[in-house]
Amino acid sequence: MMPLPLATSNKTMQRISTSKHQHLVDALLQLESLLNSDFKQDLDLHVASELRAELETLFISYNQQVMALSELIGDYHELFNKTKIQFLSPKLKALKRKAEQDARVFPLLAQNIRLVYGT
Repeated sequence: MMPLPLATSNKTMQRISTSKHQHLVDALLQLESLLNSDFKQDLDLHVASELRAELETLFISYNQQVMALSELIGDYHELFNKTKIQFLSPKLKALKRKAEQDARVFPLLAQNIRLVYGT
């Protein structure tokens, strides 16, 4: 069976630095404060405020997605170990005992056992 291709994207996946995010938000807040004192800069003040709000929204969404992904990975590893240790290993050991009597089945079973214990 061929493995499924991984989803690809031109964007590289990197974690978002909380400290860099906070520094940028703080810089935008300071800029907003400076622009707020000069009423000739209303457009820039609006842009800075919008950018900061969007950064905050995306950062919150990012953290929620990371938490969901963490739970998904944990669930996968739990099921993986349960499948391998509690189901597959005992079944292969029982089949091995039976297959030792049937030389035709033994090579395929031996290959399957190597696959399981190689994971």
